[in-house]
Amino acid sequence: MCRLAWVTMLGLVAVVPAVGQRPVAQLQFAERGQIAAAQPPNGYAPPKADAAVVELLDEGITPLFQLLNNDNSGEAGNITREDRDVFSGVEAARVSPNQRYSSRIQGWNFRIVETPKNAGEFRYLRFAWKKVGGTGIMIQLHDATKTWNQRYFAGRNVFGWEPATSVSDKLPGEWELVTRDLFKENGASTITGIALTSLDGTAALFDHMLLGRTINDLDKVTDASLGKVKPAEALTNKVREAMWADMVGTDAKKAVSALRVFLATAPEQVAFIRDRLTQVPDKDGAGQIRKLIIELDSDSFETRQNAMDELIRLGAPVIDAVRDAGTNTVSDEVRFRARLILKKLGGGTGAGAGNVVGKGARLSRAVRVLERAGTTEARALLTDIAAGKVAPECSTDAKVALARLPKVP
Repeated sequence: MCRLAWVTMLGLVAVVPAVGQRPVAQLQFAERGQIAAAQPPNGYAPPKADAAVVELLDEGITPLFQLLNNDNSGEAGNITREDRDVFSGVEAARVSPNQRYSSRIQGWNFRIVETPKNAGEFRYLRFAWKKVGGTGIMIQLHDATKTWNQRYFAGRNVFGWEPATSVSDKLPGEWELVTRDLFKENGASTITGIALTSLDGTAALFDHMLLGRTINDLDKVTDASLGKVKPAEALTNKVREAMWADMVGTDAKKAVSALRVFLATAPEQVAFIRDRLTQVPDKDGAGQIRKLIIELDSDSFETRQNAMDELIRLGAPVIDAVRDAGTNTVSDEVRFRARLILKKLGGGTGAGAGNVVGKGARLSRAVRVLERAGTTEARALLTDIAAGKVAPECSTDAKVALARLPKVP
């Protein structure tokens, strides 16, 4: 729930309207250098800034989450990894109101200059974002001396935090890519921290956050990330089989590399994907459980309620599948009902539970390839998936993909 932080001092109440705008007493501590950089947890490695582009948030993002601790202020906000609804690659950050931030992340010392040439020097910011509900979304950058002086928002600047630059009056209901000239808009600065700000609504999604020396440098990285770079050679059957295993496997780095190749050759992969998805066996009553999980997202309230009651009745055997659905679904309704089921069965909430990506989320990468293909055959397979005839774990993903595709006359 959105709220502002209130600090009572000497009988007065001071509003903290935005990250970095602290009461006088706290600012004095900051000026004396007593706010240390957030220490990296195990598994976090600060991004290397020796190339033309540095990735602030793209893949392997979970270790960074532990650093975005709102400077230990106690301010509201939660951050989890999103494994299905992503802009590129296989993961994004999902932030619920209000925000997650850190003003000083160890290893972050990125200099914004007019003509970047040396290691650690950049000029442009690029990021992708999407908002689920609400009226606003924001990204904030922290400067070593100017504090939180760089803010970009779309929709409404709900709390009126300034300075802030409007990217668009329209809220990004689908993924949108944004590029900004940081030097032109804010002058020279040194970026030491970041805030991912949902402001209101259900959640904000962030992905593909880069700093680059030139627009051309950024474009090369973005094109590669979106699978727009064709492989040098045609895929042999043996190589394609291996890449399929990687794409739907649990190793995120291998999955990203394989997904890029499949996306770049999407129309050629449709028949192969159909064959692989229809080979998935149905064991131990899994089909009934999957069908009930699909019905949690039915248009009929009665169907949704009956499916939830039946899953609860089935008991422990449904826990893993429901946890997977609740963690990875793009449907708020399924996420809500999965939490209720797991709470009733003692299986946790499923939100951010562990680091293993569920089977449904891994198979949903194939749905993205089919959407990219956009052929008649791809649409037919997406329709079968949406109906639960093939890979029912991805039914909702397929429905969303079909809705995004241009209508066929």
